[in-house]
Amino acid sequence: MTTSYTAHRAALLSTTFWEVLPSHYDKIQNRRSKIARLYDEAKSELLATDREVAMNSLKAELEMLDNDVNEYRNVTKGVDITDIAGMYVTAGKSPHRALQVAKEDFENLEINLRMIEERIAELKADIVYGLGEKK
Repeated sequence: MTTSYTAHRAALLSTTFWEVLPSHYDKIQNRRSKIARLYDEAKSELLATDREVAMNSLKAELEMLDNDVNEYRNVTKGVDITDIAGMYVTAGKSPHRALQVAKEDFENLEINLRMIEERIAELKADIVYGLGEKK
């Protein structure tokens, strides 16, 4: 029997899974591409003013990426693991295996988010230690 609660929960999961998460993921990927370009500009621009502009943009983009990763993490924390396991059951996995796979998915997601955060920290360290200074 479907209640209004379960119907609302299913609609929320559908919206989160098919709209919100992909949108956040795309934003993170686009920002990472922009950061890579800005990083190269900050290292290679000939004029100090151009390097400084790229450096300031890079700092701002890194902060926004850090915020995007935290937003993504918060959205995924709102997803009930049993809902994900339910999708695997629907796809033919046993309930026990479906829960294992769902847990692995969440763990892998967290590992990937941590890797992005580590890269952000590395880039911030490069900035602190004079990435843009040319001698």
